[in-house]
Amino acid sequence: MQALMGLRSELMEDRRVLRNVGGNLNDVARVANSDGVVDASAGRVLELVSRAVERIDATVVAVDEQVGVERAVVRSRARSRAQRDRGSGPGESGGVG
Repeated sequence: MQALMGLRSELMEDRRVLRNVGGNLNDVARVANSDGVVDASAGRVLELVSRAVERIDATVVAVDEQVGVERAVVRSRARSRAQRDRGSGPGESGGVG
């Protein structure tokens, strides 16, 4: 759970960065729409978008891996419980019967 919370924090930070990049992109679009010229900063904005997407992709992969780990733990616990439950039927628990 702690690992998932850390990954959630990373995604929240990535969302913040993307909001800032979106503001930059709006500025570039505003200039392009007003005079028909794409500002030189458009390349920088595209670079920021690319880096943010790469970070998000890596974080999503890490989330997927951690979810897989957690699923395996849950399944293992469920199997252990089922085995205990089958092993504690009448006459098998060592009690009077």
